Amino acid sequence: MPRIKPEDAERGALAEAAFRQWLDASRLPYIYATQTQESLPIHFRGALKRPDYLVALPFVGTLAFDVKSKNLYGGAYLFDVSEVERLDRFGDLFKIAVFFACLDPQGGPDSRWFRVETLRDHPRKKLRGRAVHVVPLSYGLAVNMQLSFQEALRNAISLA
Repeated sequence: MPRIKPEDAERGALAEAAFRQWLDASRLPYIYATQTQESLPIHFRGALKRPDYLVALPFVGTLAFDVKSKNLYGGAYLFDVSEVERLDRFGDLFKIAVFFACLDPQGGPDSRWFRVETLRDHPRKKLRGRAVHVVPLSYGLAVNMQLSFQEALRNAISLA
């Protein structure tokens, strides 16, 4: 597993806090999943990754989100192949849709959601010795966090 630079960890924590504040303002039930090793069974450690949030849509179901504060590289986001595989395994085992929620690193309201299970089809590239999926910005669902979660979700998945 790649080590995270302190400044990237801080930026990620700020993005997670912004996502949590958005969920609170939207008055949805959610669970923040702690990322400690003890929160996974021994035999799944290293093979499974928990998303940051489980968001309940009452009477409908639950969505899982791993929140990121990502910069674009050549119009694309880079997702660690191992992380995608481990999150996808979580979604498969628990039968839940898992998304990367990529928030604006500058704190703006525009974010992009990427369904984890679909990222495996994107090209891979080696970057500083690790494999990443190269995923164009346009592939993600545009989500406006100035709206409530419910409105933003409806707009993001609208077929119109």
